[in-house]
Amino acid sequence: MTIDILPTLAKLGGAELPKRPIDGLDIWPLISSQPNAKSPHEAFYFYWGQHLQAVRSGKWKLHFPHDYISTTQDNVGGDSRPGKPAQKKIELALFDLETDRAETTNVADQHADVVVRLTALADKARTDLGDSATKQTGSGVRKAGMIE
Repeated sequence: MTIDILPTLAKLGGAELPKRPIDGLDIWPLISSQPNAKSPHEAFYFYWGQHLQAVRSGKWKLHFPHDYISTTQDNVGGDSRPGKPAQKKIELALFDLETDRAETTNVADQHADVVVRLTALADKARTDLGDSATKQTGSGVRKAGMIE
């Protein structure tokens, strides 16, 4: 992810990272195809504004209930006109991205342990970054453009 470019280049160049927390991590082992290299990120968090909508860890992606806009085969346009967007809603849903990249089959009922683990990661993120859906203000949130 682009958040990893600064820490990776800083590490390669011997530069220090900022003292304040940043999201990116050094991914040089992945870029350079080192044996057994793995992502240094435990999880990725999908926010829409201040609303935490999903969390991904490894092959798993857990969506929390939220509305979204979609253009699908059901509402495509014609004669070079775009389709009309449809308002949709997703409930709590777990997807195995190795076997279901299109996120079509909710497997939350078959993997309750994964739902618990990803929910705990989301709760950790909410503590730091907040979540408008749960009305949480994160302890790590600061005004845009402000360091301190």
